[in-house]
Amino acid sequence: MSDLSGNHQVMHTPLVAWIGDYPEQLMIACISAKNSPISLVTVEQFGDATAHPPHNHGHMLQKIQEAIAACDPHNITSFHKVCLALHLNGVLEPFWKIWEDACPLCFLTPNALHQWHKFYFDHCIRWVTNITGEHRKLEKLLPAAAAGALPDDVLCMLHTITKFIFLAQGLFHCNETLHSLNEALHEIHHYKPSILRADGCLGKNSPLNHFQILKLELTQHVARSVHLMGAPYQWSSDITEHCHITHVKMPYCLSNRQDYHVQCCHFLD
Repeated sequence: MSDLSGNHQVMHTPLVAWIGDYPEQLMIACISAKNSPISLVTVEQFGDATAHPPHNHGHMLQKIQEAIAACDPHNITSFHKVCLALHLNGVLEPFWKIWEDACPLCFLTPNALHQWHKFYFDHCIRWVTNITGEHRKLEKLLPAAAAGALPDDVLCMLHTITKFIFLAQGLFHCNETLHSLNEALHEIHHYKPSILRADGCLGKNSPLNHFQILKLELTQHVARSVHLMGAPYQWSSDITEHCHITHVKMPYCLSNRQDYHVQCCHFLD
């Protein structure tokens, strides 16, 4: 590419951020299921109150080399077992391997839609439903709507999670907001045993006694991501998810389901 002086320059596009949900992040980070794409934590440690060391570019490539040294990749069955033992998904050549300065720790940014709002609806509302037998819809109204029906410490837990989510979504962050974010995170881990005492976490057959929830573990890394990448609000997948509805689902529904690719393109034109 030519610069302003007319000289030809070799340009390298930096990989700033990759917006994706949990399965996509695992695939890109070369990590197997039920593990964190960001840190070295395992499923048994998802509910820990302290952050675990993060993955980095060199560490991931080293683990891949360990798997290759331990077993021939052409022996797919045996190699797959070796990869699972190392918490790898079997990818040998990640696309970011030779992409200068590209590290999943940095470019896999927090996703408000999948990590925070889905966490609230998948877990917080279920806890309230399990305890009270009622279902509430709006996360910002849940603590107030559930007041009187839940123990005080459970309400404190819901309040701090709500506070954390709305603080994390801020358009601007400074030392004060990050301090408030970390304080809310400490309160979440302080009050979370109240959910277990109230039998809010239920399995298929009996109450659960753990918080093996990846989205809870990922909250440990929000402040670090803000320092590296800025406000997480800019990396939410809300826009792309909405475009999937307006640019894919709606045109498909209006087609006759035959040769629909052409019809969808005509609709978008």
